[in-house]
Parts: sequence; structure tokens; C-alpha cells
Amino acid sequence: MPQAANRFTKGMNMQKAILLVLLFIAGSITTQAQSLKELLYGGKLKMDSNTVLRKTDDLKSRIDTAQKKPAEPAKPVVAVAAVDSVKKVTPQGDTVAVASSNNNTAVQADTAAAAAATVAAAAAAVPPPVPVKTNTKIWKEYSDSLVASLTTEVLPSKKIKKETYYITVAYEIETTGQVNITNVTTTPENAFLLDQVKQRLVSGPPQLNPVLDSNNQPRKAKRGYNFSVTKD
Repeated sequence: MPQAANRFTKGMNMQKAILLVLLFIAGSITTQAQSLKELLYGGKLKMDSNTVLRKTDDLKSRIDTAQKKPAEPAKPVVAVAAVDSVKKVTPQGDTVAVASSNNNTAVQADTAAAAAATVAAAAAAVPPPVPVKTNTKIWKEYSDSLVASLTTEVLPSKKIKKETYYITVAYEIETTGQVNITNVTTTPENAFLLDQVKQRLVSGPPQLNPVLDSNNQPRKAKRGYNFSVTKD
């Protein structure tokens, strides 16, 4: 029995060895056939109509190295985005720049409007400057008031005859614009009228503008003024 078992085991091992050899040969033949197919269809074998290719032939000796073609580089595929004929596609960076520019323009416009409103409000709040009257105009208004007073209060007196009296006033302007009466005369002479004119002039002389020198500094100045009153 042990000898029979050993023979059986040896037989099995032999069958396995034969099977492995057959599988190896079949794999080699399949690989070579696949290589032959790739070389044939890839254009690497020498083209000869009288040549018969066998599976056992050496394929390396039949490769046509002269007709080897370099592999073509893969062409990049460029994706073309559909462009709206009306709307323009703006890159994100440009969009941000445009938005920033618009925002800056709006801020500048608001700032300019606010500044203009502030200037307008300030101009409305400040009253316009009062025009400065000249000394001649001040004396004219003062003498008109004085004539009205003399006409109602002095001329009705019997000490004054019906006449037109010309009154000359000499005065001095201080650096502050204050007026000091230095002399008063009437033509024709009338002592009563002269005394009444002096009293009114001395008690309330007009306030004038200071006289300025060449350096734009106030200085004292002597001046004179004439006006008249008439008793009908």
C-alpha cells in the first residue's frame, strides 16, 4: 500500500508540472501574439507582402525603425465659454476695480455736495457787511437833521429875519474819528442863530471815519463843512 500511494503522489506531481509548463507556453504565445498585433497595427513592422509572420519568428528583427513616427503631443483642449452678445463678461478683478472706482466717485460727489452745503449755510448765517458811509455822507445826514431842528425851533424867533443863512463849520477829526468843533460862522451874521447852531454842534457832533495816512495809519485832520437854512 505505501508504494502504491507514493506512485500516485508522484503521478499527481508530474501532472501538475506538465500543466504549469503548458500554461507558461500558452502565456508566452499569447503575449507574443499581442505584441505582434500591436506592432502590426502600430506601423512598426516592416511592410513586405511576401513575408509570412509566424508566432515563433523574432519580432525585433522585423521592426521598421526608419518609419518610427514620433508620438504626437496631446493637443490642449480650450474651453470656449458662450459669450452673450449684449452683456460683456468682466473679470472679477476688473469688476472689483470698477466697483471701487464707482464708490470713490460717489464718495467724492457726496463730499463735494456736503462742502458746498456747509459753505452756503455759513454764508447765510453771516450777515452781509454794512456799507461804510463816507464822511461827506455822514455830514449830509447830520446837517439835514440839524436844519430840521433849527427850522422848527430857532427860525420862528423874531430875532431872525427872513433870509437864507449860510453856515460854515470848521472842525478837527481825531485818530478815533471823533469830531472837535473849532469854529462856526453864519452869513449874513446873526448872533442868535450862530449861538443856537454852536450849541447843537458842540453837544452832539457826528462820529466820522478816521483819516488815514500813506501808511494806512489814522491821523488827525482838519476839515470844514457848509450848509444853509432859510426863513420864509
